[in-house]
Amino acid sequence: MTSLPSEIPERLGKTAEVFSAYDTCLTLEKKLQLAFDKGDDVRDNLIYVRILGYLIHYVPTDQGLESIIEEVRSCADADDSALFDVGKSYYDHFIRAFRANRSPIQTSSDCASPPLVDTHTDKMNDSLEEVTKSHGGAKKKALVRDGYRCLVTKRYDETSVYKIPTVFNLASADPNRKMGVTHCAHIFDESTDANIEKDEHERNYAATMWAVMQRFGYESIPDELNGSRVHRLENVMTLESTVHSRFDNLAIWFVATKGTPNRYKLEAKHPWFLDEYPEYVTFTTPDPVNLPVPSPIYLAIHAACAKVAHLSGAAKRIDDLYAEMEGCRTLDPDGASAMLLEHAISELYARTPLFE
Repeated sequence: MTSLPSEIPERLGKTAEVFSAYDTCLTLEKKLQLAFDKGDDVRDNLIYVRILGYLIHYVPTDQGLESIIEEVRSCADADDSALFDVGKSYYDHFIRAFRANRSPIQTSSDCASPPLVDTHTDKMNDSLEEVTKSHGGAKKKALVRDGYRCLVTKRYDETSVYKIPTVFNLASADPNRKMGVTHCAHIFDESTDANIEKDEHERNYAATMWAVMQRFGYESIPDELNGSRVHRLENVMTLESTVHSRFDNLAIWFVATKGTPNRYKLEAKHPWFLDEYPEYVTFTTPDPVNLPVPSPIYLAIHAACAKVAHLSGAAKRIDDLYAEMEGCRTLDPDGASAMLLEHAISELYARTPLFE
């Protein structure tokens, strides 16, 4: 966990409302830190307050900032638990929606590699539209767009190299060629789609996550990613195994640069995670209409979540709960395992396949 900065960024426009809400977070954080240092069990509440404070810093839209400020201000006349509840709602339905709900990684061998053909023909356009209705289909389409390479490391997808003659020839002619196992990485995971036919618990969980998106001003995202639309090209990237794992775990993220469309600076929770990667990555496509690049909006939401998760301590808390869950055989009768039980139940639903 990292303590909240004493000042808010200049870009926020230091209005009285922003100052007041942020001061509320700072004051409560200081109080909780003193209690934590004395050994009191306030870790989770401290995380919830820091989530709200860091959201004020990093929420990606003005409407989102206004929503956070209003939610903090609405707790001014209540006891501290009201603010903790607000912070916990973002922990549960924003951070965990990105950090804890990831489906098991599918390898490139999970689906047959597509033929390398002209993506501008009507026949191929129809084919590409059809294959994006599943995870495997999304990978096929993303491979075509991404040149059968990881978007970050530029390693060739080894299955494609060995199965597609044209890709084999490209790799053979590349003196700097490297190969690896790539995956279809979703920015918004498959388990966060808003399909109304889902189980009641899944539907409520997803709906709450989409409610957060709407409070941030992203009114269209629930429809854009509803059901099988979660596999749309704007939501997927071809990434090598380690890059994919780090992206899913919010350990690395993409920050848009000014002046050049689709150019991103890679950032990470630990600088050494970036040692083998380029500082900047630019997304390109051979067909902007039929093969669009990853959405800058989706990536901005992911980046904001990653920053808040690590700085607030929420990401480490989730990791700790995973470790406890793996080693736990019985629950504490005095209720001390309540947080672990809640995490385990949510994880069970998150791992339930959403597409038959």
